[in-house]
Amino acid sequence: MIDAYRQGYQEFNAELMRESYLYNSGQKMELEIAPIYERYAHLFDSEAVSRLKGILEKTPEHFAGQRASIKHFLVFAVNQLLDSSVKSLTEEISRDEAAAATGWRGRKMTFQDSAVAISTEAVRASRDQIYNWRLSIIAASNDLRVERIEKLHQAASLIGGPLPEGSPDSPRTGRTGQSPELDRDISDSRPDRGRGQGSSSSYSALYKNLYQLDLDSIASQCESLLARTESVYVARLDEALRSDLGISVDEATRPDGMYLMHLPRYDGRFPPDRIMTAYHGTMEGLGIRTEYQSNILIDDEPRPHKSPRAFCAPIRVPEEVRLVIRPFGGHADYISFLHEAGHAQHYGWTAAGLPSEFKYTGDSALTETYAFLFNHLPSDPVWLETFLGFAGAGDFIKSSILTRLFTVRRYAGKFIFELGLHSGTAHGDAGRAYSEVLSEATGFKTGEAEYLFDMDDAFYSAGYLRAWAFEVVLRDYLITRFGKLWWTNTRAGTFLKELWETGDRYTADEIASQIGIGPINFDLLTDDFLKALA
Repeated sequence: MIDAYRQGYQEFNAELMRESYLYNSGQKMELEIAPIYERYAHLFDSEAVSRLKGILEKTPEHFAGQRASIKHFLVFAVNQLLDSSVKSLTEEISRDEAAAATGWRGRKMTFQDSAVAISTEAVRASRDQIYNWRLSIIAASNDLRVERIEKLHQAASLIGGPLPEGSPDSPRTGRTGQSPELDRDISDSRPDRGRGQGSSSSYSALYKNLYQLDLDSIASQCESLLARTESVYVARLDEALRSDLGISVDEATRPDGMYLMHLPRYDGRFPPDRIMTAYHGTMEGLGIRTEYQSNILIDDEPRPHKSPRAFCAPIRVPEEVRLVIRPFGGHADYISFLHEAGHAQHYGWTAAGLPSEFKYTGDSALTETYAFLFNHLPSDPVWLETFLGFAGAGDFIKSSILTRLFTVRRYAGKFIFELGLHSGTAHGDAGRAYSEVLSEATGFKTGEAEYLFDMDDAFYSAGYLRAWAFEVVLRDYLITRFGKLWWTNTRAGTFLKELWETGDRYTADEIASQIGIGPINFDLLTDDFLKALA
């Protein structure tokens, strides 16, 4: 049964990732995932989940490899069962976004274009105008997003029963990037309020058990990080706002944040035509000759509906990995591309002989750690001078670290809100709760409209947060072992390739333990920010 399941699992992942790649790269106008889910429904229906549970329970503890495989399959089946329950809504929301366009300064601006337009628009009134149009598109699909999250909660409640202990942490899952505006609590939108709370609570309980992660502990660590970094963050943010935008932190709004954190005054230092040179040179320093990596295909073709943010699509690991970019230059473009390049190298170096379940389903914190390791490089003064001729970059480096702290604080707020919403404890006006939490965490007044658009399924935000914490420790380990310029040391490259070869077999915590630098916690991450911005 397992061999047949593995074959279907591999084919499903390849088809789904290829469809996602074609849509997000702007080669298809519609995301057509429903037919794929229908073809492979037998892999993740309730019967498949029950069978996998039964097989795991009957597999002796000393068959560790077999148990690990079944656990990965079980995580996959649960996640895809939930995704399948909302596949038509996911497609409909994607169609609405892909079709949205407006005229702007004599040209067509798509919904995908609008995020870049806001982050690069120097005139505040114009930023607000674009942002308000963007919110109108999001608001138009609000009812669909409400229905989608309700169905996810209901599907989670139907899975029922405890899952076996020791399932792999935070599996990678598809992220929809969707959002809606709600004027009421999710649970209030159901006929039976009590049943609604139970369903949302079931969703949270399911993932706590499935990931074997203490989500409440992560929320507590987020609260600690927010509290410890509050004063230095607000002080540095206010300085930056007054210097760059001529406003105080009390006046700043979300579109101001999108513009400020793009670091526009440094755009000229990060030209779009140097980004590939920086990528190739960085990897060459680690002993990786990207020109010979035929399995990692770079898609840099300009297309109107192409995602403005770089992304990686591991279609067939490790044989076919797509690294996609729509280069427009600027600091944000560089860190986004280098981040995705970290994913691409992880997937591209995964051992071909690994069972497929260790290639497609794993701890999101692990692959995100590898990605963060590379998007941290544009904060390294030697890297900046080497690849961009950017000397004397001290002020920029502090600005980029402030940007990173903004992002970490934003995700800490997101996670706290998401855990409350999915646990059934976000009573009253959930949109208002989102607005309050994100406004306080980021320092930018944030409205209610994006609170579901801003959510990732399956608590993916927890994976990001754990990855930021792990990356600080892993980077310190690389510096200690290979020197401050670890990215110029081929021995560091060999070490990373040895980690990447294990694919998704292990969790981030297990890798940290194997290296001898665990356990993962947020204290060192917080200390790193306080030291850099003091």
